[in-house]
Amino acid sequence: MTTEPTTRATAFAAEFPASEEEWRKAADAALKGRPLDRALGRSTIDGVPVDAIAPRVEAKPIAGRPAGAPWIAMTRIDLPDAKAANAQALEDLNNGASGLSLVFAPPGGGDGLVADTVERLDAALAGVLLDLAPIHLDVAPFEGRATAALVAALVEKRGLDPASTTVLFGADLIRNLIRTGALPNPWPEMRARFAGTVKALRARGFVSPVAMLDMRVAHSVGASEAQELGTALASATEHVRALLDNGVDLDTAADAMAFAFACDADQFASIAKLRAFRLLWAAWRREAGLREKAVHVHAETSRRMMTRRDPQTNMVRTAIAAFAAGVGGADSVTVLPYTFALDGADADARRLARNTQAMVIEESNAHRVADPAAGAGAIEALTERFAEAGWSAFRAIERSGGLHPAVMGGAWQAGISETRKARAALVATRQTPIVGVSEFPQGSEQPMSIKRPAAPPPAPATQPLGEDLGDGPADFERIVSALLAGASFADIRAAMRLAPSAASVALDLDRSAESFEALWAANGADEARAFLALIGPVARHAARAGFVRNLLAAGGLGAIEGPAGADAETTAAAFADSGAGLAIVCGADDGYAADGEAVVAALKARGATVWLAGRPKDGAEALEAAGVSRFVTAGDDALATLQEAGPLARQTAARAAGGAS
Repeated sequence: MTTEPTTRATAFAAEFPASEEEWRKAADAALKGRPLDRALGRSTIDGVPVDAIAPRVEAKPIAGRPAGAPWIAMTRIDLPDAKAANAQALEDLNNGASGLSLVFAPPGGGDGLVADTVERLDAALAGVLLDLAPIHLDVAPFEGRATAALVAALVEKRGLDPASTTVLFGADLIRNLIRTGALPNPWPEMRARFAGTVKALRARGFVSPVAMLDMRVAHSVGASEAQELGTALASATEHVRALLDNGVDLDTAADAMAFAFACDADQFASIAKLRAFRLLWAAWRREAGLREKAVHVHAETSRRMMTRRDPQTNMVRTAIAAFAAGVGGADSVTVLPYTFALDGADADARRLARNTQAMVIEESNAHRVADPAAGAGAIEALTERFAEAGWSAFRAIERSGGLHPAVMGGAWQAGISETRKARAALVATRQTPIVGVSEFPQGSEQPMSIKRPAAPPPAPATQPLGEDLGDGPADFERIVSALLAGASFADIRAAMRLAPSAASVALDLDRSAESFEALWAANGADEARAFLALIGPVARHAARAGFVRNLLAAGGLGAIEGPAGADAETTAAAFADSGAGLAIVCGADDGYAADGEAVVAALKARGATVWLAGRPKDGAEALEAAGVSRFVTAGDDALATLQEAGPLARQTAARAAGGAS
């Protein structure tokens, strides 16, 4: 079949400027004097410039995942019961997933799979071909050796060649320290134990990375891109030194490393971060005298970006993050269910998370190109800037003595805390808007709840190991043998010599939406509302009234609308009848000039706390004199505004309750 050539497909494009210079000239005209760079450009939380437009550059793909090979689409298996976890794992693998991320429950109870015996793990992975399906072990703090031994025991039980399996064992000593603020044993013993685990796994024939240096935790507690990258290199240096000091050669030590990063809905930054890390790891290997070699990079969609309010918006965030992870070159990716911030996920949420990756891989075909972002000027520039900032952060940690001393002494946490404060200010002022929470919230939203499945009790200690466990390869083998004989994690813990070290500062999850959601929960429960005094016809007050409604809804506050265009006394009477304590005047500047003072004075006479939407160029002082105590404008600290508005708006509910009684 042939068609006649047509010019219709290109006529529209021909109307656009052909060069960057012409485009910028047209853009300047459209912006009517607003600076183009300020309108389109921005900086990351580190101050790294992000170009909104940049010319194409020569494509120099960064070595990573081979072209044409899709990343491993992993799903999160965190159901506590082994039988339920197995059903979920098989459903995922039969419907698009190509790997599993097993999330193990911590010893004292909590979310995750309770698989503390070989029998339980075997049941959870029944029907899963371990020589075909890659497994990532998301281990509980300081359970890395026991969990690795558990998997090694299962592989032995099934008669598999360890070299045929792909198991990302997930060990990370620094992550555990950041999460818990303490070590169960002195640092030299922890280093020796890690080295003993690596030696034992290599002796058994496992070839997959043993360490998974987990920047998801750094990201979750608030780290910036540069801090994540610098911490990743510093953590690798700590772990490699631990192996070298305990008799492991440099090649084996470096090959034992893998890395996990979080990707959020900032698409370009997430792509550039992963690409920058590959550059940095190549530089680290060169500095160590090693030849260039790809490293496994696992990515998970950000926990920090997830919201409890309007959780369906998380589907968009996770889709963007998954795409960014794949384009950025991740070897394996896990998409969190959209209800993750609600502390659980039902079958639909898990299915949607799985299908998100399937759609990204099958619809975008991004995996068919080696480093798809190569040659894109803006991303290339951001990659280089992140790499420079990350290397500087790494050198700063090393100058302070290394990552372990930096975490134990609190210096690392202090740097993260400063970043958290800066990010919190951007969220509070809505310069970093959160759709569904701080912007465009659903005022009538009903909270969503997830029923969490009951967890089985941990397996009891029934197989004493005898003498205390040490830290070497032989001790690892003792654990494997004990597990094969029916021992549980409780038996292993009972045989360990615990000597907790000095505590450090633990950091908790820095979820961006949490501050607004806390206000919404407090105010929404009381049905608190503010009165809107509308000056002028709809066309004159609609813009600012809409702005105020949106702001109030972000804090769980409702709005009682007064009569539109009424005189001052009628508006004030409507306010008095509403029972509200806070009145917010909404109108245009010319309406404020004509009627603002009278309306404000009338409201004030009826006992209102009076705010005004916007700040007029002329007459602001007169309005303040009439009784306006706050001007509500875009760019304000919306969180502080809502915190002040809450008690005033709650007077409405209190008066309504008093009247009802």
